[in-house]
Amino acid sequence: MDTDERGYGPSSTQFKSVSIRVYPWSKPNQFMKHLKTIILPFLFLTTLSVGSAQEIKPTEEQITIKWGNVSEEDGVRKVASTEEEYHEHNTHGPITYYHVPFTDGTFSFSWKRDLPQKINLVFETEENGKRTHLFKVFINGRPTKDHTTTDVISFVTYESIPDSKKKKATVTAEKHHAEAGEWHTTSVNFDGSVATIRVDDKTFKIEDDRLRNKVIQCGVGHIWGTLETKDVTVTKN
Repeated sequence: MDTDERGYGPSSTQFKSVSIRVYPWSKPNQFMKHLKTIILPFLFLTTLSVGSAQEIKPTEEQITIKWGNVSEEDGVRKVASTEEEYHEHNTHGPITYYHVPFTDGTFSFSWKRDLPQKINLVFETEENGKRTHLFKVFINGRPTKDHTTTDVISFVTYESIPDSKKKKATVTAEKHHAEAGEWHTTSVNFDGSVATIRVDDKTFKIEDDRLRNKVIQCGVGHIWGTLETKDVTVTKN
């Protein structure tokens, strides 16, 4: 029988050599062990992606302001107004609204005032197709026209009054003062019926069943002078 030049068989038939590589995990136990090292980290990362909160930095399209002079530099938003303008606008100072709706989540930012008087955080919801107050926080003051008290932090919840368009406001106050001319970090977290407010290293909690409602916008305002803000973030749980 004729053979080819390598002596592998008939010269009329071409045989291809096949090399088989044996991997160290070719045994069943070793293979499963190797498979776990690949799959488990992937599953862990997938869980983090699905279960982690969503952080949103409001865009220009999601920000509006009621009066006040606005300037921005290096990520810092500065709103300035005068006492005269405060009285011209029916004793209301400028307020910036961030239109990022959420139910359970956190509104956080850093701020600095040039004066010791209060800043106010306003959270609004929607009822019967109309915007209405859900929750307010006054840092360095009370929800009144008296601006001389600066050593308290006040929280306002609202309750519907039957057969009335008005709401009954309940005010809770605790001792606290944030120094003017310094940066402060503040966050308000909504989790079911509980709101957790953090100002620097101080934490306060308010519970009210109405806090379960959806927040449609968050506002940050002051009476007059300047208010600087940065790192505004809405975190949806």
